[in-house]
Amino acid sequence: MVLVEDAPGVPVDEVIGRLPAPFTTGPPGARRPRIIVMVRDDRVERILGYLRADVRGFVCHDAPLRELVTAVRVVVRNEAFLPYGIAARIIDGILPHLPGPDPEPSPSVSELTPREREIFTLMASGISNAEIADACSLSQKTVKFHVSNILRKLGMKNRIQAVVRTRGVRCASA
Repeated sequence: MVLVEDAPGVPVDEVIGRLPAPFTTGPPGARRPRIIVMVRDDRVERILGYLRADVRGFVCHDAPLRELVTAVRVVVRNEAFLPYGIAARIIDGILPHLPGPDPEPSPSVSELTPREREIFTLMASGISNAEIADACSLSQKTVKFHVSNILRKLGMKNRIQAVVRTRGVRCASA
């Protein structure tokens, strides 16, 4: 695990290139250490540059300690960590470049159970399964089950699509 502080005046490849060789290279097929960047410059192009450099997590430079600890735990599990603010900036930066909506109507959020709608709303806000489990008094395994069902029912491939889907869509428990 490597924690890197963003240097806004330095190109991303140089920031990552300044890491000692064991953190940036290795034999083919070897597992590279996971990298988290403490972001100072949250422009979409910069974040995408870090993603291309295999960065697995981001935290804002002024994030509370608990967020940094959460990022480390998530990245250690080989998952990605994007705080809501950074995820929203990436989505806003990518949306104009995506193709328009499919002519076929997508499945409706109304097809979800009340519990699934509650979890969908939390999931789309950018919080982790562990945080959803705490908020809903459920086990992480149960949350993972609900998330899989939600993605399947709504025809989504991942959580990012859930966030994009909720832009302008209200998911109140009915």
